Amino acid sequence: MKTIFIKHLPRLQRWRLVAAASALLLLVSMGSVARAETFFTLRELLGSHFQNSAHVGYARIHPDARLSADIQRRTRSAAKAEYVVYVARSGERIDGYALFDQERGQHEMIDIATFFDASGHVTDVEVVAYREAYGDGIRSSRFRHQFVGRDASSSFSAGRDVDVVAGATLSSDAMTRAVARATLVVRAALQQRASVAHR
Repeated sequence: MKTIFIKHLPRLQRWRLVAAASALLLLVSMGSVARAETFFTLRELLGSHFQNSAHVGYARIHPDARLSADIQRRTRSAAKAEYVVYVARSGERIDGYALFDQERGQHEMIDIATFFDASGHVTDVEVVAYREAYGDGIRSSRFRHQFVGRDASSSFSAGRDVDVVAGATLSSDAMTRAVARATLVVRAALQQRASVAHR
């Protein structure tokens, strides 16, 4: 079999080959960009989950050493400098909390929203945006429903405490870690609120 090197081709053929390769590369890169899907906006999710609440505000949580260590231990990743926890209220009553966060899947970041009742138990989990080429089975209600009722004291281990989605093991693990982190951050928000109330 004869091997043809590009430098041995006539100039016009070389130009066409380079142009074709460039076009193919562009199509491949466009395909990976097009795979990024945003399913919800923050406003849509807050509006639908807290539609009966009078007001949705927020609290900023700056992890102290203990929370940072808990996050590192439970999620195998460092804590951020700040988390924004959304707080739904009706008068003096807290209706619930929400945390929008990201966790890395196999290659790309997955945007995840976790919702809580007033006591810090998970009420819902949504995939806000998904950028991987495969593994979006974590959007199924059956998978997401496994987190409902869990809180910061619950055990979170994909494959042991949480059934993973076939063909989406890494994405399943990513969501599990994101929800585990969210429970810890919301517990900190509850503790912060209790501390202020007792002053």
